[in-house]
Amino acid sequence: MYADFVDSVSEEWVIPKPEPVFWKTKKCGVYCLYPYAQAKPMIKQWKFNGDVALGYRLGQVIGETFKDVLHDKTISYVPRYGEGYPYVGNHLFSLLGGIADVSGCEVVPAYKKIRQTFPQKALSRRARMMNLSGSFAAVGKADIVVDDVFTTGSTCSSIYDAAPFEAWLVVSRVDLILEH
Repeated sequence: MYADFVDSVSEEWVIPKPEPVFWKTKKCGVYCLYPYAQAKPMIKQWKFNGDVALGYRLGQVIGETFKDVLHDKTISYVPRYGEGYPYVGNHLFSLLGGIADVSGCEVVPAYKKIRQTFPQKALSRRARMMNLSGSFAAVGKADIVVDDVFTTGSTCSSIYDAAPFEAWLVVSRVDLILEH
């Protein structure tokens, strides 16, 4: 359970034991903390209800679980269109704070979203790739990029095309069957 700090939307959570997995895509390695079914309630509370304390604690768990991967690395995040750094509305900053505090990694703004895109949620795998193609540009260099959920790999691939990185680090992986 975390009790480091509590804000107006925080709830007490028992953070489950991580079930880390690693796999390779055509472009990079992906490190994942939980299967989506296990992480979904926490992600909803953190991402959509603004529970930054939970995001921070999940970041600490990532930092502890993947400390060898994170050692002496710079980490970055998936930017939103039109945001500067640090943009407090991006839920990933609470996660990054927890990771950085535990691992000692430096957080850098390595990417910028250069055009508006459609929400990915209802799109097929192919439509997701087309939607994000060319939507990111490099503004720096990071070793590892952090995101909340890995679904089809379209965000990972699009950011990698803007500037390559070593690894993609996520809280959860969704196993979906999407039409191609």
